[in-house]
Amino acid sequence: MNTKPLSVNDALRFARHDFLNQLQLVKMNIDLGQLEDAKTVIDRYTTEVKAFYELTKLNIPYTSEWLQTANWRFLGFQVNITSQIESTCNPLLDHPIYQLLEQTTKLLHEKLNPYSEQQLHVHIVCNPTEFRITVEANGEWEPIQQEIIYEQSLITLTYEYKTTKKWRFHIEESKEE
Repeated sequence: MNTKPLSVNDALRFARHDFLNQLQLVKMNIDLGQLEDAKTVIDRYTTEVKAFYELTKLNIPYTSEWLQTANWRFLGFQVNITSQIESTCNPLLDHPIYQLLEQTTKLLHEKLNPYSEQQLHVHIVCNPTEFRITVEANGEWEPIQQEIIYEQSLITLTYEYKTTKKWRFHIEESKEE
């Protein structure tokens, strides 16, 4: 796990590496005559790239950067991002959300079973009446006794479940005024 922010050079290197891997996968499927599988790889990659472009609508740069680099920083996870973004969100949420995502993912990443596939799915909903990030981890890890500590009145953290195989929580903009 890389705990420091990535340099532009590192991010570009990772992005080129990921792109080359996807091209190799398409080429392999074409060479094997599996055109439908090649199309599926292209569609999946295109959907992933579109999701990253959607993040710019949020206008929360630290959180967007965290989401776009999580796959490279938390190598134990396969990170998948989906979104329904219709509007920008409150820019004051940026740093608290970034810190909460970083803290929870680091905590979970430290407890991962290295012999099991780990998935981290992040779904973002942002419209004029709602802002919510749902994070769901699936895999295997040691029990986590430590509680997440955050002192921020702008957001709320709600756990849906927290087991050794599934962890799901929501980060929402607080409605309290």
